[in-house]
Amino acid sequence: FMSIAEQMGRMLQKTAISTNIKERLDFSCAMFGPDGALVANAPHLPVHLGSMSAAVKEQIRRRGDALVPGDVLVSNHPGAGGSHLPDITVITPVFERDDILFFVACRGHHPDVGGKTPGSAPPDSAHIDEEGVLIDNFKLVDQGVYREAEMIEVLKGALYPARNSEQNIADLRAQLAANEKGVQELHKMVRQFGLDTVMAYMGHVQDNAEESVRRVIDVLTDGDFTYPMDNGQQ
Repeated sequence: FMSIAEQMGRMLQKTAISTNIKERLDFSCAMFGPDGALVANAPHLPVHLGSMSAAVKEQIRRRGDALVPGDVLVSNHPGAGGSHLPDITVITPVFERDDILFFVACRGHHPDVGGKTPGSAPPDSAHIDEEGVLIDNFKLVDQGVYREAEMIEVLKGALYPARNSEQNIADLRAQLAANEKGVQELHKMVRQFGLDTVMAYMGHVQDNAEESVRRVIDVLTDGDFTYPMDNGQQ
């Protein structure tokens, strides 16, 4: 499972065009169970990975049974599991016939998604619209039909629109490619080991992770820690 997430990351890095994703590696890839619970992730950015499950679960809550093979969702909304607006998450359900076995998702930090200032992080913003384009539960691919024109309308239609929508689209294509790599590898895993085995080991991985965290929590003790910043603050 972790190898598949790593392969997704390599695909994203190789096909993206922005410096943020291609060179700074400001992205994360992971796979989730049919309920949106994390199964495995590559060692990317903790701030992405800690909230991406919430993003997947929110899309499940909103779309649920309406999802069909060939659908891909996009979101960056903080109220739907997002972080800051430049972090755009692309979510793809993995189907076996009519059933969703997994979700694969990747989150990439786009250089700009609009807002009052370039980079979409204005320090004096008083409303989220001033930070950039809000993307909430948008279907980028609908039953296999890629909706680029509609995505561009979203990027350009905000109060403070994206400044380089062509670059956004190029990176979103790379995210689609990364997810598709995950879908292909998961189908290959099912063919090789059988569906029952793959689903069983998904549960084993999650159970082991839960037990590992419980063991760490059991031995934690009270304490405090300070770290001096370069400006003298702590």
